[in-house]
Amino acid sequence: MGADDTRVTGLEMQTPPRIRLLLVEDSQSDAELFEIYLQQIRSADYQIQVADTLADGIAVMKSQPLDIVLVDLNLPDSFGIDTCRKLHAASPATPIIVLTGLADEQKALEAMQVGAQDYLVKGEINGSLLSRAIRYSIERQRAAEMQRQSNDRMRLITEQLPAVLWTTDVELRITPPSSNFLINEVGESLVGRTLHDFFETDDERYPPIAAHQRAVRGEPVSIEFFWRGRTLSVHVEPLRDAGGNIIGTIGISLDVSTQKRMQEELDAARHVQQALFPREAPNVPGFDIAGAVYAAKETAGDYFDFIPMENGCWGTVVGDVTGHGLGPALLMAELRAYLRAVATTRPHSGEILMLANRFLSGDLEEHRFVTLFLARIDPADRSFTFASAGHNGYLLRASGEIETLKSTGLPLGLIPDTIINTSFRVAFEPGDMLFVPTDGFQEAHTVDNELFSLSRTLQFAKDHRSLPGAQIIEELRTAVCEFVGSEDIADDMSAIIVRCLA
Repeated sequence: MGADDTRVTGLEMQTPPRIRLLLVEDSQSDAELFEIYLQQIRSADYQIQVADTLADGIAVMKSQPLDIVLVDLNLPDSFGIDTCRKLHAASPATPIIVLTGLADEQKALEAMQVGAQDYLVKGEINGSLLSRAIRYSIERQRAAEMQRQSNDRMRLITEQLPAVLWTTDVELRITPPSSNFLINEVGESLVGRTLHDFFETDDERYPPIAAHQRAVRGEPVSIEFFWRGRTLSVHVEPLRDAGGNIIGTIGISLDVSTQKRMQEELDAARHVQQALFPREAPNVPGFDIAGAVYAAKETAGDYFDFIPMENGCWGTVVGDVTGHGLGPALLMAELRAYLRAVATTRPHSGEILMLANRFLSGDLEEHRFVTLFLARIDPADRSFTFASAGHNGYLLRASGEIETLKSTGLPLGLIPDTIINTSFRVAFEPGDMLFVPTDGFQEAHTVDNELFSLSRTLQFAKDHRSLPGAQIIEELRTAVCEFVGSEDIADDMSAIIVRCLA
């Protein structure tokens, strides 16, 4: 190594931590002695400020950040434990070491209770003791502050969770930190009460008690039960110690009353809507007629119907209200009533849809509309006419040709006085099939966004045309679900089929 070479070790590069310290001491000689002790400590760089009254000390604490405060309890403007209490109130996060001339264990305990981290007797202090006390006090304060912040976060999380958490021991006695059980109990202490006391029953079969009994035996349990006017969903697990031994239970409950009530209302709406759909297809000589709706949710925005018309004719209808769920379902029910009221007295499909559109336009929200296909089947000469409000139909000829029956007007609800034309008469030949699906079939897609597509839909209908109409629609739905890989389809799927028999 040359004369100019310098070796610097990791130890030599370390800089002692700077500690900002406030000494509140009215005795000048004691203050000077403590400063000497602190200057002799090599493990830290102490930045010392001295105040000789409590008021001056609090002013320093509020004006700048400090790492620790050393305080004599007896000052010109404060005396005893109250001195420590006031300092702690001024800056709760700053650790305090109390300095006193008397060795009084009771005073030491009182000081700790009002915020001090340590208690030193002046006559026993030396540099080493003082350094250790400062270091430990700072670390204890930091640990306490971290624990407080953690507790505050946990409290906020618990308060804002839409759930109630609790624990019990193996005797089903509610244990800390449980403060409520199942639902909030204002003003009632629950810790220490058994579940039997809480529910006021000795019946071991009562659902929440039986669930906790099973959890104590090691079995996770989920139940739903009605209690105090609410429907509660409860899950209970065994509570284990570090060794895996069951020491009690831990549970969580959710108040699902609103969801339960909404589900019951939706179920009721679904039953009402199902009652509006035709219970059976009309028995028309020379024809096989079928229709179905498969709702994406409890209620559907899709619609199909068979309406008796003048001169032995039948109206076959497929409609699709934008969206799905309860709102579109209500519009569908309203549309059904309009169509049935008009179709029995009007022979032309286009006129029927124009009248329904005028009624419906005033009730539809701006973003909603209805696509609809209405065919008037005349069994007497095996023909049909149709009108379409933005909804295509398809005629699958016995020859294998597929004719698209295009829209004859705008969707319903867009323009109150729109014109919707009626098609020319279309003749059925034996083996022909009228097929009118909604877009739920063709727009169903896989997780990779591959559509089932219109071409697949029409090809399926063409390949299965020899089957009864109801079976074709059911098997088409099955094929779509298998293609998508799920029974849960994003949109309603509906169709009507009119097969002309030989």
